[in-house]
Formats: sequence, structure tokens, C-alpha cells
Amino acid sequence: MDNQTFEYLEHTADAGMRVWGDSLESLFTNAALGLFEMMVVIGSIDNTISIDIEVSADSIEMLLVAWLDELIYQHEVEEVFFNNTEILCINSEKLSARAYGEPTNFDKHIVYTEIKAVTLHQLYVYKKESGLWEAQVIFDL
Repeated sequence: MDNQTFEYLEHTADAGMRVWGDSLESLFTNAALGLFEMMVVIGSIDNTISIDIEVSADSIEMLLVAWLDELIYQHEVEEVFFNNTEILCINSEKLSARAYGEPTNFDKHIVYTEIKAVTLHQLYVYKKESGLWEAQVIFDL
């Protein structure tokens, strides 16, 4: 895998990514990073604010959807771009985390695309025999 944490997938009218992590925590951290990098040049974002996030779901797949959807929601409502997250607690049904970034500034931030939501299309999360976690998500643009 060569320390790869995510890759983008070609998909008609949407965008997707496949994500890896050596733990559930790193899988969800890498998924957030992939989301952020799909939206904006994260090197242009400073850590001036943090937002606490808690989500829950009845499966690990739906927890990933809830996590990414909440990051998209916070981006839109709080008008902030994120560049980093810290998972504080995670299990198969609940996650608490902190997202770091700064208020949206279109004079400073180089924006790629706006992501509306995470879809359930081709969604999966599983732990491989090697112990590595893998997930795939498709976004509605």
C-alpha cells in the first residue's frame, strides 16, 4: 500500500474515494482528510478555531456517513474550512472528535469543489485480514 491513506475514484456526476487506516481512528481521520482535500487546498488553511463533533449510528458504515456529513454540515453552517481532525473517542456506533480550521476566506483559500453530501451508493467499511481498515464513499457534488 506504500503508506497510502486515500485515493480518489472516478464516478459520473459525483466524486468518490477509497480510504485506508491501520485503526478505526486512523480510517476516520484519513476519510476526513480526503474530504477536506477534495474541497480546498488544505495548505492554505490555518488552525485558528476548533469545533467539537459527536455523531452516532447503528453501524460502522452509517457512522462514517454521519461523520463526513457532519463535517460537511459544519463547513456550510459555520462557514469554516477544516484541515485536520482529532478523534477523541470512537467505537462502531459512536464518535467524538475535534475538527480544526479557520473561517472561510475566498481571497485566501483555493477552493476545488463544493460537496453536498455523502451517498450510500457503493458504501463499505471493513477490516481486512491484515488488520488494515478500508472504506469507500461516494459524494454528491
